Amino acid sequence: MKRKIFFLTIISFIFIFSISLLIYAQDAQIEGENLNVRSGPGTDYDVISKVNPPEQYPVLEESGEWSKIDLGDYQGWIHKDYFSVIENTETENDDKVTTSESEDEDENSNNVERDDNNNAPLTRAAEDNKSMDNILAGKKIVLDPGHGGRDVGAIGTSGGFESNYTLKTAQVLLELLEEHGADVYLTRKNNQYVPLTSRTTHANLLQADVYLSIHYNSTPELTEVRGIDTYYLSERDKQLAEYVHGGIINETEMNDRGIEQRDLHVLRVNHRPSLLLELGFISNESEERNIQSRAYLEAMSRGIVTGLEQFFR
Repeated sequence: MKRKIFFLTIISFIFIFSISLLIYAQDAQIEGENLNVRSGPGTDYDVISKVNPPEQYPVLEESGEWSKIDLGDYQGWIHKDYFSVIENTETENDDKVTTSESEDEDENSNNVERDDNNNAPLTRAAEDNKSMDNILAGKKIVLDPGHGGRDVGAIGTSGGFESNYTLKTAQVLLELLEEHGADVYLTRKNNQYVPLTSRTTHANLLQADVYLSIHYNSTPELTEVRGIDTYYLSERDKQLAEYVHGGIINETEMNDRGIEQRDLHVLRVNHRPSLLLELGFISNESEERNIQSRAYLEAMSRGIVTGLEQFFR
């Protein structure tokens, strides 16, 4: 009798475990525009975010007509009427970056894996820094790598995609900010398309202390153009723009194209201190080579960190 109970217990455990694996092997492909993501399985729960087609998110669990999805830094519930289920055959460690002949995309794929590790709980070094009297300790910084997925952005002289450069830049900047004790969030962690509305919603819901949209410029008809631009919208953010822009220029010695007030979507609908950074021209051959260099990205990141420290002081 005991042996029978033992075997039944083992079989039940395997069955439950198999169901869990099945759920995690599914993705929800969003079909409803501005679909509400709620804190629980029902319309009585608060809206914590919005998602849009053709975004896909891992399904974590189900409750009646609702499914819980993983949005990266947090989780929420969506109604089954507004998404379709896609079987996900990738392993948990696959980075989902599409294969390309470009060496830049191969490098980006490796960096995505490193980014997944960096978004785990803070390392011991980062925890130590948070406990120190550091102006950035505990500050919520949202980094928004521009473009992604089907939206590759500008294309450089080498054929590299802006979407890859922005993600790699965000990953390097994330590392340095976390070393200074900041709590850093990425609007995308891989080669994923994320609508503009979702990017700003992320910052607003987190009540971020600063939102930085990361981009690279391009003027293929004027390949000699180079330099750094920084855009802000609200007057409250002008000083932030001055500090961050000045920090980048001081560290990189790049051509200074100045700061400018501009009505851009990610700044207009953002209720948090926010900037859009154009960190160089990938249509300029020498500038694109700089952008492909880890040393340059580290210098640029140091400049941004310096600017943020001045702003929060």
